Amino acid sequence: MVILKALTVLLAGIVSILAVRHMMRELQAVKVRANAHRTPHPQSRIRLRQDPRTGIYYPES
Repeated sequence: MVILKALTVLLAGIVSILAVRHMMRELQAVKVRANAHRTPHPQSRIRLRQDPRTGIYYPES
């Protein structure tokens, strides 16, 4: 009976460790995904000016 209880506790511990590892991997994946779509700072954006004759856009200098 003691062996059965010890085996049950050991099995529950292993399942808990595996569940925590899986959760940590999922959280890491969400963090990476969220950081991948960051927008650049507004100051680093290139402003464009349209040439009235040709309609082509050129960067402002």
